[in-house]
Amino acid sequence: MTTALHALLAAAARVAPGLAGRVVEPGSAAAPWHAETRLAALHRRWAAAHPEAGAHYAALRGWGLLVWQPAYLAVFGAHLADGQVDLERLSLEMHAGDVGGYAVAAHALRPGDEAQRLHDGARQLLAGTARLLPAWQALAPLQAKAARRTLADCVLAALLAACRSTRRPAHETLAWGDQWLAALGLHGEHSYFVYRDAAGAVALAPERKVCCLHFRRRGAERCSTCPRLAQHERVRRLHAEEAVA
Repeated sequence: MTTALHALLAAAARVAPGLAGRVVEPGSAAAPWHAETRLAALHRRWAAAHPEAGAHYAALRGWGLLVWQPAYLAVFGAHLADGQVDLERLSLEMHAGDVGGYAVAAHALRPGDEAQRLHDGARQLLAGTARLLPAWQALAPLQAKAARRTLADCVLAALLAACRSTRRPAHETLAWGDQWLAALGLHGEHSYFVYRDAAGAVALAPERKVCCLHFRRRGAERCSTCPRLAQHERVRRLHAEEAVA
């Protein structure tokens, strides 16, 4: 049955509005997300878009675009659905050398309880990134450590969004985060920090280990959770974002 797959994609779009995907007929999807096709066009696109930001920015930006949608779908399959998506059926949609959306060939979600779905998703992400990373490194100066940390950023950002949507308490989110990092072999590559939001409630924010280098773009500044900022400054910026949300 593909009803569950449609429901998962709808939930994903609701929880992460930038995650826009569609279900297609089996055999009609493009190459899987970890294929080497069209990587050169993606690299050229981001190297040319912001040359002032440098080659390492383009490398990180491109890698993040390649892995964030599979990571979010794997996390949402574990925590927002009754089955895990088969990432081998996932293809990224690219337009003019950029990633924009995804397609999933129709299939039944893979069964299992929440912990089993987590490990299934982590296994698929590890297998896919192991295929994809060498091909991307042949084009872009991306170190394996930065690639792992970017994947950890994506997974724990997705987990935070999923847990917020279901109103899970902070201690449960932290526990699931530890399980994801362990399953991915990424313990210590990412975490959350606990702070009080503007209303005084306990909240979590990403404790990232790699800078995305967005601030190197002309006219840009550091993200609110930039690891190069002191924690008190990150909290100040998070409070400012809450005030306008």
